[in-house]
Amino acid sequence: MKKKKIRWGHGWEAYLTVEAVLVFPTVLYVCIFIIYSGFYAYDRCVMGQDAYRAALRGSSLYRQDKQEVYNASEDTLRELMTDKYIAAECTFKIVVQQEVKVTIEGDTNMPFRGLELLAGTAEWSINEEAKSKCINPVFFIRMCRQLENTLE
Repeated sequence: MKKKKIRWGHGWEAYLTVEAVLVFPTVLYVCIFIIYSGFYAYDRCVMGQDAYRAALRGSSLYRQDKQEVYNASEDTLRELMTDKYIAAECTFKIVVQQEVKVTIEGDTNMPFRGLELLAGTAEWSINEEAKSKCINPVFFIRMCRQLENTLE
């Protein structure tokens, strides 16, 4: 059996070009999908952290007025959220009762329609919620000392 010598440019049936046309966009979409998944994970982590910081800041005030607690939490959130998130547009909601409840919601949009097929949807929703109870610090410290004395 005689082997056929294949030289560059001769004897190729253009199958390499067709494979590159099919493989390259797929690899590109997967790489962009991985990058946007990282943006989503970063935004979700930072939103959760910001929600907890704002709830803790509001609950740390021994309040006479719920409006003071709300204002402290809102000011903290506005300061923390300024130009911080990479891919998400977000809004927040603060509820003050016996505890401070901060909810941050946002959406991460996919840049290409092809990524919707990989992700299953055009946008990913982020919903982070944090709660922190409002307690009188003096009362709390006294209660801890009483517990410590009873345990000894």
